[in-house]
Amino acid sequence: MDHSEVAAREQIRELIASYNLLGDRGRIAEMTALFEPDAELDGFGTRYGGHEQISGFFGGIADGSTPGPARTFMRHHISNVSIELTSPTQASGVAYWLVISDGGLESSGRYRDTYHCGSDGVWRFATRTIRRDEPRL
Repeated sequence: MDHSEVAAREQIRELIASYNLLGDRGRIAEMTALFEPDAELDGFGTRYGGHEQISGFFGGIADGSTPGPARTFMRHHISNVSIELTSPTQASGVAYWLVISDGGLESSGRYRDTYHCGSDGVWRFATRTIRRDEPRL
């Protein structure tokens, strides 16, 4: 693995961490800026395209207008991050997430992403699919 690949992987890991840190703090505009302007987000089976729709989805979670448990705090924990560079400016990846909130363990699931490094040298999400784990009976 050469230096440029190591640097790209570290920048993508920071992108993934920043997404969750900003989201847990309700900093929706900054979180949305982590996505390409024409990015696609699939949030639990519903598709959102571009910054305006993506911001609306996240804002609904942050302000409580999206159905879900009432929370005074939320913490995402990310693990098993796997990144595959497909070119110097394209990559894909997966990661597990676990959410702790007021009532303890709230949910867990998986992210499936594609990433793009723009002409400014910044890696952003090109696509993100968010899926919740379904309990096994």
